[in-house]
Amino acid sequence: MTTRDVYEGIGDYDRMTACIAREESIRKFLRMFLKDENFSILQKAIAANDVERAFYGAHTLKGVCQNLCLTYIYEIVYIVTEALRDGNIEEARRLMPELKERYDKAIIRIAEMDD
Repeated sequence: MTTRDVYEGIGDYDRMTACIAREESIRKFLRMFLKDENFSILQKAIAANDVERAFYGAHTLKGVCQNLCLTYIYEIVYIVTEALRDGNIEEARRLMPELKERYDKAIIRIAEMDD
């Protein structure tokens, strides 16, 4: 799967290549995303009712997704982040299944990327 194919349905490839022109660099950053632990931090913190830690995980994940132009995840993690900023962990918890679905889809697409 090409890098353009990976971005299909999960991000904005053209915007990404406007920021980082080298395909190799984009692929390197996408591979790093597979190892990023912020989604896990967010999940665990929500399960533990830890608003501060959940906000940290969501906010950091939001920034990573924005930097990688992974708009499909960014759109929902932005809403989760703002709910947590307001201390509304119940709203964040309600949105987690949709965020997980989007996150999992992106992880699968990235993992299928050609080496």
